[in-house]
Amino acid sequence: MTPVILLLNKVFRRPNVGGRESAEAYSRWEHHWGGEFARLYMEPAGDLAGKRVLDVGCGLGGKTVAYAEAGARATGTDIVEQNAVQSLDYATRHRAHVDVFVADAAALPVPDGTFDTVVANDAMEHFSQPERALTEMRRALRPGGAIWVFFTPHYSPLGSHLYDYVYTPWCHLLFSRAQLERAIRAVVAERSATNGDDVDARVRTIMQSYDRDLNHMSVRRFLAIVARTPGLRVSKLELKPAKFAALRPLTRVPGIRELVTGFVTCRLERVS
Repeated sequence: MTPVILLLNKVFRRPNVGGRESAEAYSRWEHHWGGEFARLYMEPAGDLAGKRVLDVGCGLGGKTVAYAEAGARATGTDIVEQNAVQSLDYATRHRAHVDVFVADAAALPVPDGTFDTVVANDAMEHFSQPERALTEMRRALRPGGAIWVFFTPHYSPLGSHLYDYVYTPWCHLLFSRAQLERAIRAVVAERSATNGDDVDARVRTIMQSYDRDLNHMSVRRFLAIVARTPGLRVSKLELKPAKFAALRPLTRVPGIRELVTGFVTCRLERVS
């Protein structure tokens, strides 16, 4: 099967996901898209300017800086200490006034009702305890405040998060883990000829992330978690097709929508 996957890598284009060169490049990529989501969604809803905003799963800080630049009093949190260090460094260099702390989203060390807006951007699919994380985000939010969730669902074409190595859409649904690992090993071995990577170590890191850092969050599972979380009301739900806008009607068809939805945008209001 490895030759088939490698052949398909020549057929399909490598997905255009930026920021892969370095931590700094990823912070810049987050900064750009955080700004876009702020402009398109959060600013029109009045959820940023002058608001206390918590960025849960802040990654490398670019999104948190974007929210601060939109006028929010922004705080970022991430479970990885090195991410928090990079976030603060990036904010300092951009003269953005943000706070950052290290914490698990399932146990936020903040008092009830501290924030006006909570954001989980590119994070819901990574939380080890997503239901508990949403409960904590609600607790940290003041009544009447909003939670914004943006994520790539598991059954989408890029749901594997292996797009740096396997370019076939839905590869995690079409191939077994063992088949994917062998193909990734071949890709890493080829690249190591020029960049000097330790092939075994690199493949081990990739597969550990694939096994540990994804919770297989589907559209259906996410909506079920929201429905079980008391005190939240969905005020906006957008299921965006992965590739072609003409497929949007299919995102309203149960089952099929899981395969065609490339990105989920959801605004939740705390009603109690």
